[in-house]
Amino acid sequence: MQRLCPDRARGQARREGEEGSAVQSLTPKTLAELAQALSAATEKAKIIAGGTDFIIKERAGKFAPDLLIYPGFIPELNTVTKGNGVLRIGAAVPMNGITAALKDDKAFCAIADAASDVGSPQIRAKGTMAGNLCNASPAGDMLPVSWLYDAQLELMNADGMASVTPVNGFITGPQKTILRPDQAVTAILVDLKQFEGFVSAFHKIGSRERVSISREGLAAAVRLDESGKVEQARLSLGAVGGTPIRVTDAEEYMRGRVLDEKLVEEITPMVAETIHNNCRPANRLYKTEAARGLTADTFAKLMSRL
Repeated sequence: MQRLCPDRARGQARREGEEGSAVQSLTPKTLAELAQALSAATEKAKIIAGGTDFIIKERAGKFAPDLLIYPGFIPELNTVTKGNGVLRIGAAVPMNGITAALKDDKAFCAIADAASDVGSPQIRAKGTMAGNLCNASPAGDMLPVSWLYDAQLELMNADGMASVTPVNGFITGPQKTILRPDQAVTAILVDLKQFEGFVSAFHKIGSRERVSISREGLAAAVRLDESGKVEQARLSLGAVGGTPIRVTDAEEYMRGRVLDEKLVEEITPMVAETIHNNCRPANRLYKTEAARGLTADTFAKLMSRL
């Protein structure tokens, strides 16, 4: 494990923080070294993968770390794989890598859609899905797709033991997670069998077409039976409440019906009502009115993949 020193790379590894304390950086190359690094973690320690929000938050005074752990050199954290019935997205895979791996997989296109629309090209080249989830911003693009797929997070602690927790238990509110200082997310996991035969999509509304923070987003996945009727549907809203929200009444309504523009029109009021009942009063009118376009655009994208 490389321990960066104060005289290297213009203080990338060690520099003086606002409180005058030195910041140390560790770069584990294996999972065993990651566990060793976690054993040195204090309450102020931070794990960074892409680090795209680090400078912003540090300058805003939201944290002053004494230790930075960068796990980006660990091979197991840098792959997207399918095996043993599980889709595994390594915690250090950047958004561009996720998009490339999943853009042609109809069942998981929603994840690729979300990853391809995060921030700027520079952010997508470095930012990670794991980091987006750990940041736990209600506007995070990867949150609604994680809820859509009942994703689970693989965690490692300082003794090298791994555990798995559902994403809706990991994120407890805006910018709040259950992650301890001596834990690191190593992967995002999705059950492959559960989503066999699904087609999916994600769409968001922002203040501009690109480099935009989500004002609201919708992730959708459907599986059709042999007659072309909806066998199962899943819808997940983001940037509406403190955490994503499943539109369960629309999911139930779609079952057994033909997926067409008429059905999309029929479920739109259900999406709008869910938004109305869960968003802040200041944003309620805009977000509720935007439900029509959001639902139509999401399902237009999804149906183009059938």
